[in-house]
Amino acid sequence: MDQQKTQFVYGLIAGALIGAGAAALFTPKSGRDIRADLMYGAEMLREKGPEWNEKGHEVTEKGREVVAVVKESIGVAREWKEQVEAAAEDVKQELAEFKEQDKQSATAKETSSTPAAVSSATNPTTPPAGSDKTSNYSV
Repeated sequence: MDQQKTQFVYGLIAGALIGAGAAALFTPKSGRDIRADLMYGAEMLREKGPEWNEKGHEVTEKGREVVAVVKESIGVAREWKEQVEAAAEDVKQELAEFKEQDKQSATAKETSSTPAAVSSATNPTTPPAGSDKTSNYSV
C-alpha cells in the first residue's frame, strides 16, 4: 500500500513538471519572464515544501485512522450479518415446524371427526333420519 502511494506521489510530481514544461514552451512570454516565473515557483516550493510535506504526513495518518475505523466497522457489520442470517434460519426452521404441526393437527381433527360421523351412522341404537322407530328392537 505504501509503494502505491509513493508511486502516486512520484507520478503527481512528474505530471506537474511535464505540465510546467509544456506551459513554458507554449506560453507567449519572453525567456526572461519564464525564467523569473520558474525561479519564483522554485522559491515557493523551497519555502512551502516542508509545510506541504508535513500536511501530507498528517493526511496520511488521518487516512490510516479512517481505514482502521472502516475495517473495524466492516468486521462488526459482518458479525451482524452472520447473526441476522442465523436468526433468519431459526425463524425459517420454526415456521416449518409450525406448519408441520398445523398439518398434523388438521389431519388429527379430520381423523377424529370422521369416525364419529361413521359410528353414529352405523350405530344400531340410533334410528335413521325420518324414521318413526325409536328403537331397532321389537317387543
